[in-house]
Amino acid sequence: MVCFVACDIWFESIVATFAAMAFPSFLCFVIAWMFSRGSNLPSSSNQCPAESLKDDITDLFADNRISARRTTVLLAKASKAGVKVPKKLTKTKGKNQARALTRHKLKRTKWPDYYYFECRVWDRKGNREVTVEIPVVLPSEVLGVLWKASRSKDDLLGEHHFDSGTKAHVAHMKSELGVSELFCWGMHGDGVPCNYDRTESVAITSLNLPGLPGSNGRMRVPICILPEWCMGDNTMDDINAVFAWDMRHSLAGARQTCRHDGSAWLPTDKERNKRMTVPVPIRTCLCQIRADWDWMGHVFHFPFHSVKAGVCWQCKCKKKDVRFIIVKISMRLCMWLYDHIDIPSTPCGNCLATSKCIYLYMRA
Repeated sequence: MVCFVACDIWFESIVATFAAMAFPSFLCFVIAWMFSRGSNLPSSSNQCPAESLKDDITDLFADNRISARRTTVLLAKASKAGVKVPKKLTKTKGKNQARALTRHKLKRTKWPDYYYFECRVWDRKGNREVTVEIPVVLPSEVLGVLWKASRSKDDLLGEHHFDSGTKAHVAHMKSELGVSELFCWGMHGDGVPCNYDRTESVAITSLNLPGLPGSNGRMRVPICILPEWCMGDNTMDDINAVFAWDMRHSLAGARQTCRHDGSAWLPTDKERNKRMTVPVPIRTCLCQIRADWDWMGHVFHFPFHSVKAGVCWQCKCKKKDVRFIIVKISMRLCMWLYDHIDIPSTPCGNCLATSKCIYLYMRA
C-alpha cells in the first residue's frame, strides 16, 4: 500500500481558501493552499500534548475555521502556558498576520510552485471579458512529488483497479510509446459551493490516481480553482492550453525549456529553470476524465442542457435529431468512452462515426 506520509508530507490536508492577490478589485481567485498537517492524530499517545495543541490551532486556521488574528491570540496564550511557539506567530497586533501564518506553514512544503499565466476570464461587474494573471499547479509536478514521496513505486504503476476501457487505453499508449511503465492519472472536474447559502460556487479541476486502492484512489489534488462566475467562453481553453503543454512534455519524458507560450522563464519559475537538465523519473499519461456536465460544457464546449443549439461541431443536427447515448457510471461522466462506444444508427450517424463526435447527454 502506498504511504504518502514520507518526507513529512501529509496529503490529506488540501485546503482551498480565497486569496485576494494582485488581481483587479472585481476579481478574487481561489488558491489551493496545501498545508502540511501533522502526521499524528491529536489523540495519539506518540505526540507531545503541547505539540498536539499547537497543531490543532494551526489546523483550524488551515481549514479556514478561524481567522489569522484569532489564531495568533490562541498561539500567544499557548506560549504563555509553556507551549513552544515561534515568536513571530504570537504577535497579536499589526498587519499581515494571515501572510505570516501561511508562510510559516508553507516554509518547508514539498508541493510545487504555482505556474502563473495570462488567462481570459469574465468580469461580471463590467459584463465583459478581461485578461488577468492566474495561478495553476502543473500536473507533471504534482505527479513528480507523489512519485518521489511514495515508498512503493509498484503501487503507483498498478493497473488492478482500472476498468476495461482504461486498461485498453493504457495498453495502447504503452505500445505507441514503446515503454513498459507508465504512471497513469485522471482528471476530475466539478463545482463546489463555497458560501453558507450555496449561492456561490467554485469550479475545481483536480488530479487523482484511479489505479490506487482504497482512500488513496479517492484522493484528489486541486490543480486549478476558479469562481464559477468568472468562467468565460475562453477561460478553460487558456487553462487547458497550459495543461496540454505540460502533459505533452511529461508523456514524452522531457523537461520544459521555456514557458507554454515560448517565452523565457519568469522569476516565479526559478525552480523549473533549475530542473531543465534533470532527467524525468517516469513518464505520465492522462488515462481518464470525470466531471459533471457543466464542467464538460466549459471545457469541451458541448451544449448545456438549456440551449437549443446544435450538438455537433461538424454538422447542423439538433438535439431532437439525435438518439442520445446515456451512460451513467457512479453519477459521473467518463469522456474517454468515446473510443469504446458502439455508435447507433442516427440521422447524424455518419458524422459521428467519422469524427468521433459522440454526444453523451447526461442528467446524472
